[in-house]
Amino acid sequence: MASRDEPYRVVVWGPGYTGAQALREIARRPELRLVGCLAYSPAKVGRDAMELIGEPPAGVTVTGDRQAIYDLDADVVLYAGRALPDESSRHEEITTLLRGGKNVVTSTAYFFPWQRGEEYVAPLEAACAEGGTTLHGTGIHPGWFVERFALTATSLCTTVHAVHLSEICDLSHHAGETIAAIGFGQPPERLGTKTRKTLLSRYYFECVAGLAHHLGLPVERMEADVRYLTSERELECAGVTVRAGTVGALDGRWTGFAGDTPLVSIRELWYLDRDLVDPAVKIVSGDMYEVEVRGLPVDVRTRADLLTTDARDVFGVDERQSAANLATAVQLVQTIPATVAAPPGILLAPGFAYPAADLRTIPDVLGRRPAVIPEVIL
Repeated sequence: MASRDEPYRVVVWGPGYTGAQALREIARRPELRLVGCLAYSPAKVGRDAMELIGEPPAGVTVTGDRQAIYDLDADVVLYAGRALPDESSRHEEITTLLRGGKNVVTSTAYFFPWQRGEEYVAPLEAACAEGGTTLHGTGIHPGWFVERFALTATSLCTTVHAVHLSEICDLSHHAGETIAAIGFGQPPERLGTKTRKTLLSRYYFECVAGLAHHLGLPVERMEADVRYLTSERELECAGVTVRAGTVGALDGRWTGFAGDTPLVSIRELWYLDRDLVDPAVKIVSGDMYEVEVRGLPVDVRTRADLLTTDARDVFGVDERQSAANLATAVQLVQTIPATVAAPPGILLAPGFAYPAADLRTIPDVLGRRPAVIPEVIL
């Protein structure tokens, strides 16, 4: 990748919980220059973007006009828009940006979009080809945990038999709207619908499918098993009230099978009530990421613990900011150079994985067009 003298011209689309932290990371980096900011909230429109996070004015006024962003001259858009059940508006916004010559890095989707089918991928690839642009989906998870951290761990093996992962997070300091959307504070009988579980599963099925594709693991089907655990006490946190008998934790598993053998599994254990955490889980930090690789000539077990370090990053729903959310914003910023430099198309995370069914496939992991793996939500 060639170096450049000029700063990257960056737009932040959605200065909410993640986008606001992306603004802060941009303010810290002289090689990045904010040129635009789009907000959904009328309360933010018309203000200086950097003033939203308590930084000195940058001369960039927040707009609510999408066309104003489409008309800007920018290298990349950091898209942190709202994750909605209906993806059509996001799909339209991002394809418009790509067709207009703007690279897009997003934390909301497109981590391994081939699992959604060719009809989903084709408009994205066409927009990239038309605009000469690149699309990259990233974050802490999906985007880093499976795609970079776990994948790198597998490089210690010549053969991988199975990979099992767990994200264990205290969500008591996350954004209130996110917590409510997951279902915390709700009676469990209201959360058993396939619709809600499908919204969660579309992220983690992509992770399972992507890792299986990278490693050449013969995953034939994927299953999701999402369980809501009720609290026995009342809690006030993350902008929601958890009353006794309502949901205080979520324990979900997304597993890829060959026959009856689990080859890739992802466990998501999110809690507001620590008493609901599986006693077998040793909590070391509020944001834990564990990897177990079974293979040859070694098995690998490793963990990443994320901890907030800078008091300036404390702006959220209470006195803490989620370390995982800070890391998601960092991923958006860190991947700007690679995304801008990449050839037109959809960019996967640059993993360093050498085990594969055939080592000759490693230089071009997408040389094998990914197939859709059947999904089942229990």
